[in-house]
Amino acid sequence: MYSQLYLTQLKKLHAAKDRPRGFGGKVKDLGAFHTYMKQWDPKTVLDYGCGKGAILSKLQEQYPNTSWIGYDPAVKMFDINLKNKTFDCVFSNDVLEHIEPEYLEDVLNHIWQLGTKYIWLCIDTLPARKKLADGRNAHLILENKEWWQEKLQKRNGKIVYIQLSKKGKLHAAIER
Repeated sequence: MYSQLYLTQLKKLHAAKDRPRGFGGKVKDLGAFHTYMKQWDPKTVLDYGCGKGAILSKLQEQYPNTSWIGYDPAVKMFDINLKNKTFDCVFSNDVLEHIEPEYLEDVLNHIWQLGTKYIWLCIDTLPARKKLADGRNAHLILENKEWWQEKLQKRNGKIVYIQLSKKGKLHAAIER
């Protein structure tokens, strides 16, 4: 679902001491996610691409009756085996824009395989401030709402909410 070269770059970025709050190290506005969390009331949630886990920790505090698991192949403590595992909900915040384009379908398939009832996605549609070591923008996929919506509609489930914020964040709630 990613090249080894890219995974190595991501591991370096996540471990960089000059960005302790970057790459999953700070809590961000989650838009309408909380509304859907209350409505869905999932028992298990996977934070797919949780980075350093700051949002994961905050969500664990906010929803103590939900079992939360973090997954991120670029962060050692969250590089867990998900084989044969499923979750009521997959939450993925600012992840898909970082996926190498040739692996996007594999990653989306993985998310859909893991999430049995609900999927919450937040996708940045604008360039990142950060550059990769090879000079590319850290957001490898820069596409608009319509492009993403078409990708998501091809999958099993119904998009019950999709909204593009003024800051270029696309929030989507999918019910399966």
